[in-house]
Amino acid sequence: MEITSNRGEDFFGLKLAGRFDGNWAPHVGSAIEEAIRGGHRQIELDLSGVNYISSAGVRILFKYHRTLSTARGNLRIVGADENVMSVLELSGLAAVLLEQVSAPEPAAEAWEWEGTSFEEHVLSPVSVLRGRRHGDPEKFSAGACAGEGAKVRLGLDDVVVGLGAFGPAGTTGTRFGELLSAGGASLAMPTDGSSVPDFQLAEARMVPEASLLYGLSARGAFSRQLRFEASQSERGTAGLSPLVAAAMKRGGYEAGAFVVIAESAGVIGATLLRSPTAAAGVSPFSFPGVRNWLNFTSERDEQRTVVIIAGFAARQPDADLSPFLRPLDPRGDLAGHFHAAVFPYRPLPSGKLDLVPTAEGLASSGMARTVLHLLRDDREIEGVGETELMRGAVWMAPVEFSSGEEPS
Repeated sequence: MEITSNRGEDFFGLKLAGRFDGNWAPHVGSAIEEAIRGGHRQIELDLSGVNYISSAGVRILFKYHRTLSTARGNLRIVGADENVMSVLELSGLAAVLLEQVSAPEPAAEAWEWEGTSFEEHVLSPVSVLRGRRHGDPEKFSAGACAGEGAKVRLGLDDVVVGLGAFGPAGTTGTRFGELLSAGGASLAMPTDGSSVPDFQLAEARMVPEASLLYGLSARGAFSRQLRFEASQSERGTAGLSPLVAAAMKRGGYEAGAFVVIAESAGVIGATLLRSPTAAAGVSPFSFPGVRNWLNFTSERDEQRTVVIIAGFAARQPDADLSPFLRPLDPRGDLAGHFHAAVFPYRPLPSGKLDLVPTAEGLASSGMARTVLHLLRDDREIEGVGETELMRGAVWMAPVEFSSGEEPS
């Protein structure tokens, strides 16, 4: 079989010539998969050169029809001859694959930043999230963390990042690790020897809680959603820090809360190996002991994955907020605190996304690989840079921080 590709105005085309049988079906599947990973959601198969299709070929068409439907895209067939059409009709595929066109998305404002294209959807333009600081990050640096931490709510409208754990009082002290919560989906990386992230979902009247040793939280409705596509940028990706910088500038924020769900080309960060409550006055950052406390990504890790990223960023944070943040860019103009949960690759739907079902769908899959505190490694020779994203969605809103107990 011969497989050739072409790009139409609003679709990616594959023209097949030969037998679509068990020998060639995997090759056709690989070609469709590559197009999907390249960001294409409207894929057209020209079967005018195909004179035979077996059940193996039909299975490939079924598989990628479902994949693209989930991603709010379409797989459509053109040019099928009488023999192929008969098989498609008997299999039930003809009704769903012949000349299907997706419904148009609502209009969104388009703009560009350093080669990355954006579509902007307004959600709640006057929304400002109420932020809270929890605990003392300087105690972590000094190895002086103790106790069970503060209880924080993990509802549908909460964004939380920090060192936390799930469980009732008296059971969390040995498990504090990286935690994030967004859209009712909360994930935590235990430090009790388990290598599997745990998750909690906010469902109906059930609103989970976590113990937070230190971290940041905010509550409220996001004001905007940005869909971004970085395939035309210089590297074909967008770094987390320029993406956040673009969002901050676009929104005019001095401080902002962010959730990103995206297809990633590499995640850079660190995970705790032991609960900080076991530090006994010795800083986890002291050398060489740091190797027993933290696992760093020493090279670009988690290629071709999907990530949920939650966190906060600020320009010129005040003295109370500054200890919770780290520089996001080499100039130090922007500081932030971001965690990421990493999942196996799956194509994200195009157009405007709903945060809650998207985040909960990923978390409830039970396939999270890890939860990391995201870092930027700018070392001159050995540095591996920062988390790179290909395409996805950013939910954002300005946030105003205060300390003390959470609002009811």
